[in-house]
Amino acid sequence: MPSQSFLTRAETFFRSPSFKFYCSYTLLTWSDSWWQFALSLALFAINGNLRFIAINGLIDGLAVLFFASSVGKWIDETKRITATRTTLTITNGSVALSAICLAVLQHWDTSEIWDGFLRFLLIVLAILLSTVAVLAQTGTKIALTKDWLIVICNNEKDKLANMNAWLLRINLTTRIISPLIAGLLMRLVSVSAGCLLIAIWTLCSWSVEFWLLNVVYKSVPALAVKKSTDIALEIVHPSSVGLLESESTVKLEHTVEILLKVTNTVPDKNCSGKFGSVLTATFLGWRSYYRQPVFPAALSLAFLFLTVLDFHGITTGYAYSQGLPADVLAILRGVAALMGIIGSVIYPFSRSKIGLARTGLVSFLLDLLCLALCVLSIWLPGSHFDPIGYFSGSGSIPLTTQSPNSTLDILQNSTELAVGITKANQSGYSYCSISTFLLGVILARCGLYMADLSIIQIMQESIAEHERGVVNGVQSSANRLLSMIRDLLVIVLPDPRTFGLLIIISWLSILSGFLSYSVYSRRIRGHNLLFHRQFSAVLCRKVSPDDRDNNDT
Repeated sequence: MPSQSFLTRAETFFRSPSFKFYCSYTLLTWSDSWWQFALSLALFAINGNLRFIAINGLIDGLAVLFFASSVGKWIDETKRITATRTTLTITNGSVALSAICLAVLQHWDTSEIWDGFLRFLLIVLAILLSTVAVLAQTGTKIALTKDWLIVICNNEKDKLANMNAWLLRINLTTRIISPLIAGLLMRLVSVSAGCLLIAIWTLCSWSVEFWLLNVVYKSVPALAVKKSTDIALEIVHPSSVGLLESESTVKLEHTVEILLKVTNTVPDKNCSGKFGSVLTATFLGWRSYYRQPVFPAALSLAFLFLTVLDFHGITTGYAYSQGLPADVLAILRGVAALMGIIGSVIYPFSRSKIGLARTGLVSFLLDLLCLALCVLSIWLPGSHFDPIGYFSGSGSIPLTTQSPNSTLDILQNSTELAVGITKANQSGYSYCSISTFLLGVILARCGLYMADLSIIQIMQESIAEHERGVVNGVQSSANRLLSMIRDLLVIVLPDPRTFGLLIIISWLSILSGFLSYSVYSRRIRGHNLLFHRQFSAVLCRKVSPDDRDNNDT
């Protein structure tokens, strides 16, 4: 029997705003993961190839790249509850309408209505509505995870670290479970019925999320107060104070002055058209982002998106081409997510022992060390790495095309096309290369997500309240830009014989992120030594949050 104190703590937690915030975020990420997976299947089923999926991905990327900063600026200038209600409603409404369009496309033959114009119109509407949903979803996540969360934690850094870790665990878990359910639903029923059920689920989920966020908003009075002129919730260590004083206190005053000017700059209402206003807001957003004291750390986060060393479609397709069956890949993807969850468990403990800045530094080093196995795999037995042969046109791996009979076949064929090859010949084939590659990717998840959590909390603690939306909007744009560059590299180098080049580029990108983070770490701590003279003392005793953050040297 559980003790009375445990039951009391559990009851207190279930009644707390934090629990309701977790529930709302779970519904948000669940709907997003479910819809993105189902959308890919539905678009593929329209004409049996990846064209519409690629078009949808490109439009989504461009929308986030150009408009995320404007969305963030609007969030900064709007009441918290109003901004969140609006983005949440637009997200769910757009997803429901897009799903209905796809359901109509799958269920009825619209190719002969109005000479095919209705079919074309439904496809365009489905893709555009999906893009609107992605943009609104970006705004919702910025508002909740970069603003609401900080206020709910009341600037308690330990609580902020724990809540960030829990949100990551929720995100990783929903990424695994929701696509499985969506795929099973569409396989057992049909794609059109699946889209229709998702539309119904989205509307029901919206009402629950709406209610939960209203409860949280009323439970935390501080959410109703939005500061407009505070400079920052900056966590400044003694070493960084000394560094600033030694360089010049005038420089700090100049930085504050710049922040005020950028924040209070309002686009000219008389400029020609709204497009000019959007461009102005985008420029001001990027300028504000660049001038943030945490810019090197934020840039390091963007570098983590220029990589194929992850379990997305490109890497899954490459592994499948090397002879690994789809069920094994699904299991490995789950193991990788588990490693990420382990990283989220280690992160709060590491931060409490060695400090926030050093945790990020150690996490990057761990990530790079594990991913070195991926680089090593290029030259191990079983590797197809042969860029000279590819560019000279000598030799090839034949393609096979077959009609998909199930959801699993669709996924397999999609990943084959993404990489451009099929399974390797199994006779005498060595799995040494692909096994080492996947081992590196899986092990690196722990360090990757610890680094991600470190940078997120650094930005949460350091960015002024009135700039959280615009700066994090630009961060989303920067992440998407690097992700699009990765996709372009895959288009240029689609063959398995050149995948090794993508591995090297990815590792160098993460190395660049580490170097950028090191610049921030040195600026804060005065050095980048891991085993400093205070390291053993911090490990041996439990320090208060203030002492710990002020002694992160």
